[in-house]
Amino acid sequence: MIFDIKSNAKINLGLNVTELLPNGYHLLDMIMIPISLSDRISGEIYDSIGDLEIKTDTAGIPTDKRNILYKIYEKFYSESGISPHKISLYLEKVIPHEAGLGGGSSNGAFFLKLLNRYHGDFFPMEKLLQIGKSIGADIPFFLINKPARVRGIGEEIELIENNLDMDIIVIKPPFGVSTALAYKNVDNLQNKKYADIPSIIKGLKENNLKLVENNIENNLEQGLLQVDTNIVDFRKILEDTCGGRFFMSGSGSAYYTFVQRHQSKEKVKAMKEHLQHCRVYLCSGLDEYIY
Repeated sequence: MIFDIKSNAKINLGLNVTELLPNGYHLLDMIMIPISLSDRISGEIYDSIGDLEIKTDTAGIPTDKRNILYKIYEKFYSESGISPHKISLYLEKVIPHEAGLGGGSSNGAFFLKLLNRYHGDFFPMEKLLQIGKSIGADIPFFLINKPARVRGIGEEIELIENNLDMDIIVIKPPFGVSTALAYKNVDNLQNKKYADIPSIIKGLKENNLKLVENNIENNLEQGLLQVDTNIVDFRKILEDTCGGRFFMSGSGSAYYTFVQRHQSKEKVKAMKEHLQHCRVYLCSGLDEYIY
């Protein structure tokens, strides 16, 4: 079977770190919205026993067993008991890494759904969520891939209604942020400011941008602003040169801003001129993306 699918990113509208567990995991409460910015995964699944071959257009991405796609491949066939099929796969990266946009987790989730579909919907969604959770915390969200309130370590997913009629501009600076470092910083953070998640949900449902923006906080960003001069300087550049309100997605380093649709192309052009060292993407929010 020849396949050619898109694997979309996400943004966080508010992220609260609610508890640190003894095992080192953090419990979260956040809003996650799929956006149109997408990678492309293409290739062929052969009707024969074999292995997974990964190729990519991006230097620095491992193509061996360290890749999340390979981890999904091994886990699916191990859990199903099916003999592993030969697969050749090409990953075209558009979603930047170390950005807080969930690119790797999205790749893993869409590949898992592809494998399951190829094998006749072998597992129900509940089992796919378990498999995904064992590989990465954001994979369960991307398996469902709808606007949601996400809690726990990513496994508690409550669908919400998103009627916000805005485009989204995502800005990725020329540096990344380690997710592990972001979580380490938040553990030492005093006087956290918490997002008002119910108010954000209400704003999304009622298409009330002001209500959404006024209640977004990100504990991971707050921790990074205490120690990461790159983030401190970049946020100041955004505020001083671009206008509007900017919010970090997940653990960063990407920021996003909402913009009226009729102004979006003009805004993107201006940002690209002011932020020539950055990657700037014009996106839309997705109610659902099905390959």
